[in-house]
Amino acid sequence: MKKGFLIAIEGIDGSGKSTIAKELVKFLSSLGYDAVLLKEPSDSIYGQKIKEAEERLPPEEELRLFLLDREVDVKERILPALEKGKIVVMDRYYYSNVAYQSARGIDAKKILELNERIAPKPNLVIILDVSPETALKRISHRSKLTVFENREYLEKVRENFLKIVDKKIIIINAERPIEEVKKEVFKIVRNSLSSYYSCGG
Repeated sequence: MKKGFLIAIEGIDGSGKSTIAKELVKFLSSLGYDAVLLKEPSDSIYGQKIKEAEERLPPEEELRLFLLDREVDVKERILPALEKGKIVVMDRYYYSNVAYQSARGIDAKKILELNERIAPKPNLVIILDVSPETALKRISHRSKLTVFENREYLEKVRENFLKIVDKKIIIINAERPIEEVKKEVFKIVRNSLSSYYSCGG
């Protein structure tokens, strides 16, 4: 049985992650792959606490909730899907923790280590890179911005995403029209899957 393949779509709020992740699952399904879309934070009790917070939680508490939420997500959804040989597309994964929580002063290496103790490493990470100005323009129509969405903070988060070094990470210029970004993402993913499964993935 083929092993599953884990793809993380990352980037600051307004970078186009959710759109690209949804379109990618549709594209993979059209090619005959068994693909599933998962989003973090999840709907676990810990994920709900994060999403419902009116104000930012203290950094350590915020990180604790993200880790607890991810532990549930890994156990209940991510690992079972991978074990069935599915392609799992994550709309946010633990690289978001590294970028967002280290922007609040927690050591990035510590965040990465804590996450990699409980969560499988992705086979491919795509970071959609946009400026905070572009991102905030794109999300300005939202009725209510979340506690994570302000320009100065997003600038730090973006810098932190670009500092993460891993051979599995590909950074894509997401300032361009969504159709161009989509085409590039589809091509990268298709090539990655071809080489993975041809090597007996």
